[in-house]
Amino acid sequence: MQISLNKKLIFIFVIFVLVVLVLTRTKTGAVVFDMFSLRGNDANVFVQKGNYYFNVGGSGKYDLDRAAEYFNKALGVDPNVSDAWHQLARIDFLRGDFDGALEKINTQIELHGDSLMSSYYIRGLIYGYTKEYEKAEKNFLKFFEWDRNNWAVYNDLAWIYFQQGNYEKTRQTAEGGLAHFPNNPWLLNMTALAHMNLGNNEKAKIYFQKALFWAETLTESDWHRAYPGNDPNVAGQGVYEMKEAIRFNINLTAGK
Repeated sequence: MQISLNKKLIFIFVIFVLVVLVLTRTKTGAVVFDMFSLRGNDANVFVQKGNYYFNVGGSGKYDLDRAAEYFNKALGVDPNVSDAWHQLARIDFLRGDFDGALEKINTQIELHGDSLMSSYYIRGLIYGYTKEYEKAEKNFLKFFEWDRNNWAVYNDLAWIYFQQGNYEKTRQTAEGGLAHFPNNPWLLNMTALAHMNLGNNEKAKIYFQKALFWAETLTESDWHRAYPGNDPNVAGQGVYEMKEAIRFNINLTAGK
């Protein structure tokens, strides 16, 4: 029973991943700029223009082709310019080019080390999607050591353990996140999934219901903050699909 449920849940519950972090140099800061004040062929100017078309900080437009064009221009001027490799890796990841994304994020880390810790998070996501789970865990934990006050890293670590079939560790990790973020619908849903696959349907139902309650309060802005690398125009659909997935999971606990 648990095996068949697991297959269904992996298929339907894709909403808890793809948390692609915004380019930041601090845990709370955001990159904000005036696109129309940028002039010249300086590599850093090209990076900022790329960020504008990547809608970094929600202050620009969303055009991945234009963003990639400017990041590549930046590297043409200075192959060591900070952050361009990181952003190109994110774009490749969003396009499903995991080999390209891994090559670029490795270059970012080789050149710039720990100057942008979210690079390790991106590499964790890439390894997660290519099913190299031990490497994914290692990179998420590297980020976790730097920022323990981030709900997404609890959630994506739990996702890694879930994919490996380690539902007890999934539960422990998700509940560890809930200790800090008790009303987070992603963590509530992940905890519920763990309980369901451990055979604790009553507990699973309680957590699913809590997840749905808090998911009902989500706005499109909330969704976009959770998935900043994605097209903001699909935020409404993302919120809807998240709630539908949780409702589906609630029905599973009732045997429907």
